[in-house]
Amino acid sequence: MSAAGEESRKISLCKQDTGKVLLVEGDTDCHVVMALCKAHNVPETFGIYECNGFEGVIKRLNALINRPNPPQIIGIIVDADKSLAKRWQEINGKLKHYSYELPLIPNSNGTIITSNSEEPKLGFWLMPNNQVSGMLEDFCAELAEPNSLAFARECVTQAQERKLTTFREVHRSKAEIHTYLAWHDEPDNPLGLAITKQALKPHTDLAVMFTDWLIRLFS
Repeated sequence: MSAAGEESRKISLCKQDTGKVLLVEGDTDCHVVMALCKAHNVPETFGIYECNGFEGVIKRLNALINRPNPPQIIGIIVDADKSLAKRWQEINGKLKHYSYELPLIPNSNGTIITSNSEEPKLGFWLMPNNQVSGMLEDFCAELAEPNSLAFARECVTQAQERKLTTFREVHRSKAEIHTYLAWHDEPDNPLGLAITKQALKPHTDLAVMFTDWLIRLFS
């Protein structure tokens, strides 16, 4: 079985529903989180549920908060995408009918909030780092070897200038990180497995900050 096939086979491990739940946008997010948790020995106290995009995360979050016996803790990982400020405003708007009081901007170390009522404790991580716009691939770029990643970015730019590319500009970071990974063994490794295989380094400052947020949230 290929590396990608093996990764796909493990997707069922992500879909857990416990008293402590982490909601992510997709399968790739799920496996990146699991790889980092393993590398940092994060206690296995929570389940991970992939929700098929930002709207799916928010829908699932509302369903969990409103059910008769909600989880004690819910973590949320979503891409900031084109605008960190807009994404944070969207989250605020979706939660305004609850008792939560979110800060004006996300905490750079990951946001953790509690409610004045009996609602679950919530945690938010906006990819890549709670401070800038971007997505999971921008987070993973921070785990790459800098010189090699810089050359991968040059290659993507040159290919674009020669009109050899068709990706949308919003997906540039995806093109860059997968170009970088294409030079490693094995070239078809997905992001989570690339962390396990050390093509992406799991102990960078950002990775440590991220796993520290998970530990604080679910402790």
